[in-house]
Amino acid sequence: MPVDRRRRALVLLLLFVVLTGVSIAVSGSRPHLDQGTAPWLLQVVGHLCALAGGVLLLAPEEGREDAGVRRLGAVVLAAIVVLGLVDAMTLAADSAGANIGAGLVRLVGLVAIMVATIRLAHGVAASRRTR
Repeated sequence: MPVDRRRRALVLLLLFVVLTGVSIAVSGSRPHLDQGTAPWLLQVVGHLCALAGGVLLLAPEEGREDAGVRRLGAVVLAAIVVLGLVDAMTLAADSAGANIGAGLVRLVGLVAIMVATIRLAHGVAASRRTR
């Protein structure tokens, strides 16, 4: 029996959540001017996991046409592109102060991915119950 792409995408999105949390924890444990590359590297790996999960959700699956899953993939990809742009702009600006607008956009992107992950988890759980 082939592995459902939705399950793989769910694992990748959960990895994104874990890596984002670890990145925030590592970043918060260090002084602002001595962050190092660890938080950035963890976040990049997390972004790549979310990107791969979104692509898996968008890819058509043989024998199944589920527009809802493809819509979740589009939401994840859009959110991860926005998060990547916000991170790139923040890195390029190299500002010592906080940017509340970028923080709000980042929060909205993270919430969008969180909602997509929860909906995907519900769908995967429901499909497992029907087997």
